[in-house]
Parts: sequence; structure tokens; C-alpha cells
Amino acid sequence: MRLQHNQDDSLHLMADMIAENRSDWHQLCEQVASCVGAQAACYVFFHDQQPPSLATGTEWSLLPRWSLADYQAIWQQKAFYSAITGAAACPDNRYLAVPISRGGLTGLLLLQYPTLAPALLPPQRRLLDTMAVHGALLFHDGHHRARQRKREGSSQRLLNRLKVIFDHVPIPINAFNAEGRCILWNHECEQIFGWSFEEVKQHPNPISLFYPDPAEQAAVIATFNNSNSTEFTEWRPMTRAGERLTTLWANIMLPNGEMLCVGHDISEQKEAANQQRLAASVFESSYDAIMITDANRCIAHINPAFTRITGYTSAEVMGRNPDLLEHISTEDDFYSALYQELNTQGYWQGELSSRRKNGEAYSVLLAISVVKDDEGRVINHVAIFSDITYLKEHEAQLRHQACHDVLTGVPNRMLFGELLEREISSAERNNGRLAVCYLDLDGFKAVNDNLGHAAGDRLLIEVSRRLGKITRSCDAMSRLGGDEFALLFTGLHNSLECDEILNRVQSIVSEPVELEGQQVYVSASIGVALYPQDGMDAELLLRYADQAMYQAKKQGKNTYVFFDAALHLQEQNRQQQLARVMNAFRQKEFLLYYQPTIDLFTRQMVGLEALLRWKDPEYGIVTPGDFLPIILGSKMEFELGMWVIEQVLQQMTLWSEQGLAFKVSFNVSSGQLMHPDFSKELNRLLALYPQAPPALLELEFQESAVLADINSTVAVLERCRSLGICVSLDNFGTGYSSLSHLNQLPVDTLKIDRSFICNLLSNAHDVSMVESVIQLAAALKIGVTAEGVEQVEQGTRLQQLGCQYVQGYGISQPLPAGQIGGWLQQWNIDQLM
Repeated sequence: MRLQHNQDDSLHLMADMIAENRSDWHQLCEQVASCVGAQAACYVFFHDQQPPSLATGTEWSLLPRWSLADYQAIWQQKAFYSAITGAAACPDNRYLAVPISRGGLTGLLLLQYPTLAPALLPPQRRLLDTMAVHGALLFHDGHHRARQRKREGSSQRLLNRLKVIFDHVPIPINAFNAEGRCILWNHECEQIFGWSFEEVKQHPNPISLFYPDPAEQAAVIATFNNSNSTEFTEWRPMTRAGERLTTLWANIMLPNGEMLCVGHDISEQKEAANQQRLAASVFESSYDAIMITDANRCIAHINPAFTRITGYTSAEVMGRNPDLLEHISTEDDFYSALYQELNTQGYWQGELSSRRKNGEAYSVLLAISVVKDDEGRVINHVAIFSDITYLKEHEAQLRHQACHDVLTGVPNRMLFGELLEREISSAERNNGRLAVCYLDLDGFKAVNDNLGHAAGDRLLIEVSRRLGKITRSCDAMSRLGGDEFALLFTGLHNSLECDEILNRVQSIVSEPVELEGQQVYVSASIGVALYPQDGMDAELLLRYADQAMYQAKKQGKNTYVFFDAALHLQEQNRQQQLARVMNAFRQKEFLLYYQPTIDLFTRQMVGLEALLRWKDPEYGIVTPGDFLPIILGSKMEFELGMWVIEQVLQQMTLWSEQGLAFKVSFNVSSGQLMHPDFSKELNRLLALYPQAPPALLELEFQESAVLADINSTVAVLERCRSLGICVSLDNFGTGYSSLSHLNQLPVDTLKIDRSFICNLLSNAHDVSMVESVIQLAAALKIGVTAEGVEQVEQGTRLQQLGCQYVQGYGISQPLPAGQIGGWLQQWNIDQLM
């Protein structure tokens, strides 16, 4: 039955094929007939006991059909290439046959002539053989296309029948035609990838949706073209949301060239497997020790870090209770309390001190968690612990460093404050007395400067050692910073007892110290505040002791001074005044006046001195003598001094724009001159105002700066002169500078103090002093300016003594910058009259 069915299908295919390509066959038959002068030509293909398949030309199709027996008789007679005789179908000898036998195909090429079929010449026979083969090939080609169409139809029908099933299966299934277009996209694909079937079907290249990388696309398409296997291959397509999936796909090639793809999303399984591998890797490679116990609290698993930290191997602990890990100084009920918390909370965390297998003590940070099954039954305990021995030691070291001076190792300010507060609380309970001492070393800076900082550090260490020797266990000693120390004496009964202790402190500090091969001597200035009479607060007592120490410095050093409330009130008043002055500065109530300086010989103005004024809304113009002493030593001193310089530069710039050029001097305090940022700020301001030439600037300083540190003063003044600024020593003769200092200082001008000028006409001693200064300046090739000239006679006498430059109220009072031009014009007129 199957054989019969196959034969029927084959014949149907032949008939369909010839019918479909009838025009091609007609053309071929007519071409054959024309080549050999025949009336008509016909191709006959036949199978045993089946009707023949004919391919005829136009003329042949008009003749009556022959039966299969007629064609078979011609084939059996084998009368080829010549007129057919003896056949019932060919009584008139007008037909000629050419055999067709190619592969499994059998047939005849028949030619009909108008009269008797001629005998064929060899070229004609070869031509007809070629035509016969050509017909066989054309038949084969059509037969192949017909079978292909049948397969395609069969595949399509199969795919259509399976679509309904595929659309509801819980696995992704899709199909693509030979051009790569999507023809099947089931519901699971839509759920997983996010694109609907309509969107994918209309996309010209749907593969690019899932595999945007060109190389990946090419790899996938290659499996479509080459795969004949149903083996699953892992791919990582992309969803509409941009997420990568891990999937398995089997590509099934259909007979019509289409590809059916059956997939399986294994993303969750892959992630679970990765997590499992990761957990195993973490367990094995963790730097922290991990111990897992079973439901009976017996050790079931440990990792390598457990052995590294504790010293116990897996064989030594497996199946044993964790109690074998000995803990130091744990309470008797430690384990019962631990298990109680695990039962109630499900976890426990804390620090423990334990011993390793070799008996060495170490610190651990331990965390224990309970693992339960779905029914809530405990199945495991997981303990994770870290060796924090180094951290604990480092923590103790940091705690010590935070509370102790790095250089001397004694308590620092923070720890001293804590100790002081603790002793104050104790004294409050016991009605005790305390003494807080603030100590500063006299002469320490000279040691640092002359012998170096290393020698200074050794001196501080030695002083700390000595102070530590005289403090009792109930007392405290601290280095507050630099060369300042604090002492706390407790359990005092009277002030005489405190005096005895302070005398011992001064005595032991004053003992010589061997440094760099020489004996070094320092002393101590000490301020003392007493509890409870001076204060009840630790910070307040230390501040009062600090204030008393400054009073000790003012009294000549190497002494001790007890805090005086009256002096404290004075300091409070000073602070209030300073706050008022600072507020005035912030409110822009300060301004500059300018006082001219003239040349006695030419009667010309040679410069101006900038003088600070405070325009107080209540009291009017206030001179510097009323507020500068309050500012000196405060943070405002440097800020205000630099403001003065900037105001001078701004005014010089304005005069320059008006075509005027005046030499201007400005005063610099000792604190401002020795400030570490003075030179840098001065240089910055000069660069900011390029229209104010440094050559027209004169810096005036007082002799007090020399007393502080002559070497540093010289260095700063040299830097100023290198910028092009002139230097003037103000109020000369009233300070303590020696001739050697004057010889060292880079000074361009000496300014004779007004105290020598006011009695110049009546006091011969003042005349001698002024004359000496003028002669000294001439010898050193330094200019001289006399201050405080208020009478014409004073100017005349100074000119006789050889002084060239003068200033004072006799010439002009200090004026606002806007009035200088008018004064100068009037001065010049007066000189001409």
C-alpha cells in the first residue's frame, strides 16, 4: 500500500511539474523540431503500468494521444534515430524516436515529420541526444521543485497544527523562516522576553533584538544555517528591559528550511548554582573563621581560617562541643546566658578573650546565628569570628597616644582635664582643696634657637621627668604644648603647703641640664588657681592659672603668682573693649589720616605718614593711643595692620590716577612684623596694586620688635627691602636697642621721638641727645626725621643741628586724604611769600 501511495504521489508530482512549466516545454519542443526539420516534437516520460507524462509542443498537442502500450512498444522495438516501422501507432513511418534514460528517469523524444522520417546524420543524432538530456534535466529540476513545494506545504501544515499546542506550553518556543523572519513566538516567549509576537514578526531582523552584539548575532545565525542537531546549547539573549538571561536552546531544522527553536530559561537555576559555588568559595576562602554546628550543638564544619586562628584542625574538633574553645575570664553562667539569647533572639554578638590551642591569649569578635527549617526547628548554629588581637592592641595604643604627649609620654591636655574633673568631684564630696598650676619655661626659646630643636626636645623630656618625680600618685602632671606644663596638687590643707610645693617645683626646674656639651639653665613662671575659692570648674581653673602665669611673666619671670580676681576683672574689661573695637572695625569705622613730612632745607613736602583713626559714632575721632593697646597681642593685630597697608596702597593708586605721587610711610607693630605670614601678605598686596610703586613706601617699626628676636627681625626687614620698600626705625631713643643692634638692622631712616623735641629749646640734655642721634645717623649714612615739631623755632634749631626732615603739628595736623592736595597747595604758596 505504501509503495502504491508513493508511486501515485510521484506521478502526481510529474503531472503537476509539467503543467506548471508548460510554456518551457513548448518552447523546448519547438526548438528541437526546428533543429532537425521535424513537424512536431514530444517528450514522453513513463513508469511501469502508469499513464505516461507528456511534454509536447504546440503542433504535437493537436494529435491524438497514444497509450502507454504504444510508447512501450516503441521503447521495446529500440528503433531509434530512424523511421519507426512495425508499430501500430506509427503506420505511416513519419515518426522517429530518441531514447531518454538518465538516472531513474525513462522516456522518449519523439519527432513527427510531414512525410517519411529521414535518416539522421551523426551531427543530428548528437544534437538530439543533447536535446534528450536537456529534457531530462528540465524534468529533474521541475520534479525537485515540486517535491520542495510539497515538503514546504507539509512543514507549514505541521507547524500550523503545532502552533496551538506550542502557544500554551510553559517553555519558550519560536520559529524563523529561511530569511530570518519570525513566524512563531509563543506566549512564554512574550512573558520572558517582553516583546509581543506582532512586534517580533514585523521586525526585519529579530535576532538583533536579543543579541545586539554583531559577533554574537553571527554566532547564533551560524547555528541556524548549520545545525541539524537537537542538542541544547547555552545562550545569553537580552530581554526588552536589557536584562541578560541564561537559556538553553535546541534548533530543529524543518524540511522547508525553517528553524524551530525550543528553549529553556535556566537563569534561576544558574543563579542558584552560582550562589552555591560562591557560598562554598566564601566559606573556604573567608579570612574570618566559620564554624557550623548541628542541632545538637556539635561542630559539623569548619573553614581553614578556623584552624589558622584557633590552632585546632578539623579532625580535632569535628563532632565536639564548641566549649573546647577556652574563653578567658568568662562568667560562670556565660554559656547559659549565650544560649538563652540565641533561643530568644536567634543571634548573639560580642567580644571575647580566648586561648589558642598552644595556650596563647587572643581577642575575638564573635557572631552566632541560629538556622531553622520551614517548621521552625533548629538545624544549625553558624558562628563567625575574627581575630581582633591586633586591633585591640592598636586601640589601646591609640587611646594612650590620644591621652599622652608624644614627645614626653606624660598626660596631655585632654587627659589632664579628665583627671582634674575627677579630682574636683572627689574634693567636692570630701571638702578638699586643690591647686591647679600653669607652668611656662623661661629661656626655652633661646635654647631652641641656639642649640636646635632636638636639644629643646631633650630639655622638655628632662623637665617632664623632674616634674614627675615630685608629683605624688594622687597628683597629676601634663604637658599642654610647647614649653607649657600643668600641675595638679590634691589634698592641700593651707596655702603654705602649696607654697612649699611650688618652691620645690621652681628649684628642680632651675637645676642645670647638660645639652650639647654645655650647661643650660631655665626657670619657671607659674600661675596658680585654687579650688574652691577661685572656681569650681576644671576649664575655668586652668584658664585662671594661665592668666596668673602671664602675670608671673610680667613680674620678671622665675616666680609664681596666685590668681587675683581683680586682675581677672581687668582682663574681662579688656576683652569687652577688644570686642567693641573689633565690632567697630567690622562696621568700617576705621580710616586713615595723613601727616606731611617736609625737608627743612628745601621747604618741600617729601612724604606723608599714614595714621590710623577710629571714627566712633558716640565719641567722634579716636586716636590710636586709646585703642591700640587693647588690640596688641590679639588676633586682630595682624588683620588690622594689613588693612592699613591695603588702604595706603589703594590711596596711592588713586593719587597715581590723578597724576600725583607721594611717598607714604605706615606703622607696623611688633606682632604684625613678626607674624609668619607678614612677608607673604605684603608681597600679595603689592602685586594687587601695581600702580603703587614699592619705592614710594616706607615701613616704620619700633624697637620692641628687636627685643623679641633681632635675628628674625633682621630677616623680615631684609625681605621687605628686597621688595623695594624703605625701612624706618620709629621712636628712636626711647627703647633698649644698642648700637650693635642698630648696626645690624637694615634701616634707611631714624625717627627721633617727640619726647626729645618738645623741650629742645630749653633742655640742653635733649639738645645733646638729638645732636648725638643726628651725628650717629650721618656716620651710618642713615636719614633722620624729627617727630613732634610744633614751633617754628624748633624747626630752626633742628636745621642748625643738621636734621633734614621734620613733621609735627607745627607743620600740619594729620589730615584726611582728600585734604592733602589743598594743604600742599597752600603750603607751597606760603613758602613763596
